[in-house]
Amino acid sequence: MDNIIRVAIAGNPNVGKTALLNAIAGTNLKVGNWAGVTVEKKEAVIDYKSYKIEFVDLPGVYSLSNKVAEEKIAIDFLIKEKPDIILNVVDSTNLERNLYLTIQLLELEIPLIIALNIWDEAVEKGYEIDYKKLEKLLCVKAIPTSAKENLGITEILDSIIQIYQNKNFIQCEHFETDIEEYLKKIIEVVEKYQPVLLSLYPKRYLAIALLENNLDIEINPNIKEFVAKIRKDLEKIYGKEIDIIIVEERYSIVISVYEQVVKKKREDKVDITFTLDKIFLHKYLGIPIFLFLLWLVFEITFTFSSPFVDWFDNVLSNVISVWAISLLDYVGASEFIKSFVTQAVIGGVGFVIAFVPVLFVLYILIAILEGTGYMARAAFLMDRFMSIVGLSGKSFIPLIIGFGCNVPAVYSTRTIESPKEKILTILMIPFMSCGARLTVYTFFVSLFFREYGSLVLLSLYLLGVFMAVIVAFILNKFMFKTYTETFILELPPYRFPTLKYIFLNTWIKTKSFILEAGTFIFATSIVVWFLLNTPFGEKNKENTIFGTISKTIAPVFEPMGFGNWQSAGALLSGFVAKEVVLSTMGNIYAPELAEQEENKKLSFTEGVKEIAVSFLDANIQLFKNILSTFKLIKPEEEKEENITLSSIVKNSFTPLSAYAFLVFLLLYTPCLATIFAIKQETDSFKWAFFSIFISLTTAWITSFIVYNIGKLMF
Repeated sequence: MDNIIRVAIAGNPNVGKTALLNAIAGTNLKVGNWAGVTVEKKEAVIDYKSYKIEFVDLPGVYSLSNKVAEEKIAIDFLIKEKPDIILNVVDSTNLERNLYLTIQLLELEIPLIIALNIWDEAVEKGYEIDYKKLEKLLCVKAIPTSAKENLGITEILDSIIQIYQNKNFIQCEHFETDIEEYLKKIIEVVEKYQPVLLSLYPKRYLAIALLENNLDIEINPNIKEFVAKIRKDLEKIYGKEIDIIIVEERYSIVISVYEQVVKKKREDKVDITFTLDKIFLHKYLGIPIFLFLLWLVFEITFTFSSPFVDWFDNVLSNVISVWAISLLDYVGASEFIKSFVTQAVIGGVGFVIAFVPVLFVLYILIAILEGTGYMARAAFLMDRFMSIVGLSGKSFIPLIIGFGCNVPAVYSTRTIESPKEKILTILMIPFMSCGARLTVYTFFVSLFFREYGSLVLLSLYLLGVFMAVIVAFILNKFMFKTYTETFILELPPYRFPTLKYIFLNTWIKTKSFILEAGTFIFATSIVVWFLLNTPFGEKNKENTIFGTISKTIAPVFEPMGFGNWQSAGALLSGFVAKEVVLSTMGNIYAPELAEQEENKKLSFTEGVKEIAVSFLDANIQLFKNILSTFKLIKPEEEKEENITLSSIVKNSFTPLSAYAFLVFLLLYTPCLATIFAIKQETDSFKWAFFSIFISLTTAWITSFIVYNIGKLMF
């Protein structure tokens, strides 16, 4: 359709591409993956002035050299998908470096708009950028933008439509005359011997790519021979390899443009980034500060979310369940339907949904750390520790991603060049505590360790990292023998993230979890419920198919203090996904709750009142939690006024066995999606099964040690 405009957003890493897309598209942003890989793909479609504008945010790259996964994705999309316009987002405070990619993008002969992003910071630092002159020099549209200030958004949209309507492209930047002549000759030879290439690639890009030998396609021998001769002639004229010649030609354009366009009125004030980095990246203080911030994240997460988790649990157990039973009794539903609704839906999915407040608060804090630029510093800090096991800080980046989800973390190892380092990193990733595990941690912490919950959470996260390092050290010593490579990482300047940025990022991640609960977890919950009710009518769940299987493996966990069939069954289902551990517990213990609620009646008005009053209580408890955190009041003893799923589960564990259970959950087998990701990334099930083996072994040994040392101490 003529009224659809496709816009590719391209730029270096850390230039604010995603923030600008958020400012343009708001909640229309969709996050997925690029075909064949799990490099994150962001898209948005908006309606503007009778046009549908489709935005695709390409991975951040420094060049289009086609050497790493991100560059291949970017160049493949730009050439094969042929977007109507490229929105090139550049950092106005570092324009000289950003313009190199701009020059390469212009070689694709696609109309281009330069978004001079972070314009407000450039002005603050004293830069004067003559963007009108930039437009004339490069024959593009240049627009000052700031996602933070919402600057330039309307201008971008208007320019997209205007350029699309004109449908013209003018090539303004040129290399030295002799190189330009050779490029023309290459095109002439292509037209003669293999004209189909001209329908596949832009002319200028094709000529340069042939010269650099940078095309993954079969080339006619006559063209090869001609290009080889030209390459030899140019290398003789310039006394350098062709790659260097082309790079220097691009940089000469960049420098010329930069010197004509950018001026600086005054010297910088105190560089806040440099000052803060002296503290946060300090040789001795850096790690303690990192650990303190990690503890603070957990403290805030637990303090702010736990009252609302309790509220959700109470509403599910004492309002929704009672309403559901009453409604099903009223319509004369069968016991089969009643069991499905109360166990699979409310007990299974509902029990997981109750922990959305935990993830919501955590995602806010992570968005703040990412938005300020601190998370990149974490990888830098860990570089020297990673070298102990023969890895570089580059391996720590997938591990950091693993704290969110292990699956994209495994795929992100594609940026690691060394095959041995890549496999070793992949084997470490399942030990990282993902967000799914956090929901289970928070549940148990709220039951057994309320007073020092953040320390318990921190201990689990650090234990995961510690065990990953130990396992990697042993594997590196006896199997891989990798050697540390130099780690180069760009550290973005410190910034204050906007509230819009924080909440959009939080909403996207929280929505993803809720959708997963409504689909994947629901499907798994149905399977568990079916197995827990086969044969149907069996009152003792221990004698069902699920109970029998769980009872068979339960003795394995006896030495760790949780050798009952319920715990074994929950862990067994966690092989599918870690959050399913909670939904399975909900399935297992829901019948016990249903028995308590069977004769309980609750009118609609009473239920709404209970929801409102308990929500008010949750807010009061939040205020008390904040005061007790600062030791202004003593923490209150927990009161169990109502029977909930949480209170029933609490009777199955002691604090020590609960902690041992969490240690096992932390370290045991990767989830199903991670296993398939490992298989896909290593091209072998061997490493996937090996990961399961070392994870289970490590989990059992560590949990056994924790429980039995705990018994001796307490």
